[in-house]
Amino acid sequence: MTSNTLSFQSRLPRGHADYCDPSIEALFKRHGLSDFETLWNASARDVDVPNHERGGVSTVSLLELEGEDGNTRRFFLKRQTNHLARSLQRPLGEPTFSREWRAIRHYHALGIPTVKAVWYGERKNTISHQSSPASGWRAILVTAALENRTDLDHWHTRWETLDDNLRSQIIMASAQLTRRIHANGMMHGCLFPKHLFLNDPSNAPSNPMNAVIIDLEKTRRFILERHERLRDLSVLWRRLTQWRESDWRAFLAAYCDCSPSDAQVDRWLERLDKRASRR
Repeated sequence: MTSNTLSFQSRLPRGHADYCDPSIEALFKRHGLSDFETLWNASARDVDVPNHERGGVSTVSLLELEGEDGNTRRFFLKRQTNHLARSLQRPLGEPTFSREWRAIRHYHALGIPTVKAVWYGERKNTISHQSSPASGWRAILVTAALENRTDLDHWHTRWETLDDNLRSQIIMASAQLTRRIHANGMMHGCLFPKHLFLNDPSNAPSNPMNAVIIDLEKTRRFILERHERLRDLSVLWRRLTQWRESDWRAFLAAYCDCSPSDAQVDRWLERLDKRASRR
């Protein structure tokens, strides 16, 4: 993302201040990344196509920084311009990263495993020509890379080649994390397999497989709990096409904390199948 050459004034919204995690402050300063503008103009490799939804643009880049010890730390540098979400509280809109930033902090407070946000800042820009892309909102969110973890999509593409024990671990870890999110009264809102990251037990056999959730932009508290639980689960149902009924029974048993033959599992299978048939 390049800087705009037009002249504009940039100000912090009222009540907001830039956040920098103390653990990365020295590292970022070492590389000259000490404030909003230096991060905004930092050179980093894009890892996804720019998102042009919501009337703005949002990009994700990989930022690799070498520490004094010679080790490289990896971060995802996320920058957006006028990529806004509107709500009753913010009818004129706010950066979607602002929502994600608050959600990450909330998930950590609830003890739900998610990414670590190490830097956040936002600016409201004003210039003489309001139609210019330089006007409006800019936001930066930096998260620490999830090292030694692979998303559920990756495991799913290899599903038939995995042994029963590994498949069982993947199902259990995914179900337990989903259960934990919902048990805390939250709907993820975008529960794609690519947003569930699991550790590879072959790298550390003594550590059980567990899952971490990412992309919390659309997460929110339940309003109609059963309906919203079903919405989240149906996203996985539609995409995990290689899972057999026995896999889903194992997942839903862990999700409901019951036996795979329990009536609760039967009811969830019926709801998921019925919802999928309507699409």
